[in-house]
Amino acid sequence: MLVVQNVAKKFGSLVALKGVSFKVKNGEIVALLGKNGAGKSTLLKIISGYTEPDSGFVAFDNINLQTNRLEFLNKSAYVPENIAIYQDMTVFEFLKFNAEMRSDYFGEIDRKIIGISDLLDLNNVLLQKCKTLSKGYKKRVAIAAALMINSSLLLLDEPTEGLDPVQKREFYKILKKLSKNHHIIISTHLMEDVEAIADRVVMIDKGSLLHDLSLEKFKAISKTNLMDAFNLAVKE
Repeated sequence: MLVVQNVAKKFGSLVALKGVSFKVKNGEIVALLGKNGAGKSTLLKIISGYTEPDSGFVAFDNINLQTNRLEFLNKSAYVPENIAIYQDMTVFEFLKFNAEMRSDYFGEIDRKIIGISDLLDLNNVLLQKCKTLSKGYKKRVAIAAALMINSSLLLLDEPTEGLDPVQKREFYKILKKLSKNHHIIISTHLMEDVEAIADRVVMIDKGSLLHDLSLEKFKAISKTNLMDAFNLAVKE
């Protein structure tokens, strides 16, 4: 289980997060929902270890990020909105490079790549240069690279940004597959992402937690649609 407890963060006079707390269980996809500037990316960066909180703590499987950083990071992977992949490598080379930075697999790297490629439907692009891929495939490759380090906690920042409707549907299917054996958090400001894949909704606005609800309960906030529910929650 992932535990985020009373996490707060300031950048100078800007208060980015105000004591946010929630939990994520194995098999759950939690949508971190909020408008642009709500604090979603800052929270993901704290959970992923890229940014230190001013107060509060993050723990995964009883491993505290602040006191056991390396052990925590060995179990988690962060895929930012702006994907960082080596454009001149083939997909196979990039995945192998990510695996070789770790000692987990030794002689089993090729087999691991094939297994992850099967899961994410990457077999037909394994020998292509990363720079030739569509944005949808680049996002798959970034997630595949995260899975190469045996991450059981996946943190995805605006994962469907820039994808067309067909790519989004394919991406939703992939996340549903992965959710069976992972804890997944996606940050998003898109209601369609929430409706398509979320089990729970953690809504934040101006750095504060507004709601932590099942998707069904979140929908019940409004009798019409999720956009009305979001607007209602922000006004509370």
